[in-house]
Amino acid sequence: MGFPPISSAAQKPQWVPRNEQTSRRFIVTGANRGIGFATATGLAALGAHVVLAGHEPSESFSEAMDRIAMETGCARDSLSYMPLDLRSLDSVRQFAKSWQQRPEAERALFGLINNAGIAGMPGVSPDGFEMCFQVNYLSMFLLTRLMLPYLHPVDGEPARIVCVSSSAHLFTLGIPTDEKYLRQPGAGFFSLRYGESKLCVNSFVRQLAKRLDSAQVQAFAVHPGSTASGFWSSFPAWAQRCIASVAQDPSAAARTSLYCATESKLL
Repeated sequence: MGFPPISSAAQKPQWVPRNEQTSRRFIVTGANRGIGFATATGLAALGAHVVLAGHEPSESFSEAMDRIAMETGCARDSLSYMPLDLRSLDSVRQFAKSWQQRPEAERALFGLINNAGIAGMPGVSPDGFEMCFQVNYLSMFLLTRLMLPYLHPVDGEPARIVCVSSSAHLFTLGIPTDEKYLRQPGAGFFSLRYGESKLCVNSFVRQLAKRLDSAQVQAFAVHPGSTASGFWSSFPAWAQRCIASVAQDPSAAARTSLYCATESKLL
């Protein structure tokens, strides 16, 4: 699912989030900037309690929450932060453990937005996997499985799992199954590694959706479209300027996630 990837003055979005999300709790990974920030802002504007998760310094999340509260008028205490480093499977497990230790009334979850991802990063993770594969897929997979017990319908509407993918999944040679290959450093965005990680995401979400009771929890993979965001920060400055001149802004890119997270009747 995706909206048009390139912005245009003559091409105006036909959908905006309208459904109130009061009393619903969402986790958004990578929520302190870019598409994740825009997604968290959109949810907060609808009245949701939003948990911003990520690995960057807590100060950056505090600043993000201040901005969201200022821009939406939501209560500052409807926003919270939890550390999560997708480069580490132990960090994912610790996140789930911390969630389990929350007061019972604060564990119920309506939406998990797996937004965080990377274009490419040198080296391998502390767990010994190529970085794209670990951050974009393995850790997302583990987080989703660990958080499943906390996802519950609200007011007759099924809970939501939304995984941000990419059309780059089309530019691969298939899902890699050689563990030796998966433990070798990749070559960044212009290698097959990024697309392979997103193909794994799509395959996982497709199978997960088949296995879930759609009246209880629904799962979606979305393509946000080409977006001018920090995703391209590893690219040369001239390339970032070129991308920014034609790509949409993060608030437009967040529409795919917000649509799947908040529309009442999708299946």
